[in-house]
Amino acid sequence: MLSFYSALWVTTTLATASLATLTGLIYLTRTATKLNTSRRLIPSPRTTLLPFLSARETAELPYPPNILPGARDVDSPYGVMRAYEWGPEDGSKVLLIHGDTTPGPILGPIAKALVKRGCRVLILDLWGRGYSDAPLDVPHDVRLFGLQILFAIASSPLSWTGSASGGFSIIGFSMGGGITMSFASHFPSLINSLILLAPAGILRRMPDDYKAQYFRYSSLVPASYLRTLVGKIMGVDMKKTPHSETKAKAAVLEEADLHTPRTPKNSDTQTIDVPAAVQWQFDNHQGFVYSFIDSIAHGPLMHQQADWNKTCAIIKGDSSKVPKYIQSCKLFNSKILVIFGQSDGVVVGKEVSEDLSKMLDGSAHVEYKMVPGGHGFPVPSSDEVVKHISAFWKLREV
Repeated sequence: MLSFYSALWVTTTLATASLATLTGLIYLTRTATKLNTSRRLIPSPRTTLLPFLSARETAELPYPPNILPGARDVDSPYGVMRAYEWGPEDGSKVLLIHGDTTPGPILGPIAKALVKRGCRVLILDLWGRGYSDAPLDVPHDVRLFGLQILFAIASSPLSWTGSASGGFSIIGFSMGGGITMSFASHFPSLINSLILLAPAGILRRMPDDYKAQYFRYSSLVPASYLRTLVGKIMGVDMKKTPHSETKAKAAVLEEADLHTPRTPKNSDTQTIDVPAAVQWQFDNHQGFVYSFIDSIAHGPLMHQQADWNKTCAIIKGDSSKVPKYIQSCKLFNSKILVIFGQSDGVVVGKEVSEDLSKMLDGSAHVEYKMVPGGHGFPVPSSDEVVKHISAFWKLREV
């Protein structure tokens, strides 16, 4: 039951939001109708932007559609999603899952380094990010993202499942870490190994900006106000118009340290300007704000202990809690690698490692590493991250 003040807040919001909310509903309805399909979704820039650009304009985008090798657009009951797969066909398969604010190519430098070491990699844009559509009629939770993983591997020209496939490993960053642990709890037989980079899922507290009550009652709040809130969280330039050149990059670098990985200068491994790509996604993906807010409400950021305990029981080889048919999989009685940023204020390494070690009954089944940087460390510290991954998986030296 709502308290008096909560009820008053909702009533006031309803009174001031009616026109904006109605406008948003009309827009979404028209968007779904134009798609001529029973699926309710907001299309990605793949269909709302790219068809109207020249080849030169497309190539100059902060997130060009060919930024990584092996691009494919995968149709599904929830919309079309973007995936990238490349590397030697006989290499060890690795799926990389990004976080809640950035598109998939954020993990491009790590993926490219793994390919050089003999791996076959697969990166996807999560729903509502990059070039993946934003489904409207399902919550953005671990079930939806788990299905997206299955869609991605099922669309591969190679077999990622079955005894002859050799299985695959997963690297999950931020919210992608929460998705990884949940997926592993349900499909452990598919997985060889897990690596978590600043994983969400069992956070003790959310970042302050994520706690806004407006997100809890998002359907009652004007879309323009929600967009402003999300823009402030991400540190984007709200006055920037799509495709225009402004000082937004500098603003994002200064304001988005907690959630937006920074782009290192003069890096020969970086393939995407992260702040510019985040600004571009905010400006041009009409479903991003919806997906971001829905991920805050339903995504695997907190309170995922049930799935984590289930996965940890497999990792530590607890035969009393794990069915016999799972005890023969590679993940059973194994070890995981977890990497944190030394100055990360979002995923606090000390807290997550304490809680995870309790689930694993100690540190025998987990290896912790610290690298320089905040929550966005996978970009500026990608070389060090790859070094730890290579040592953990015993990959060949380059």
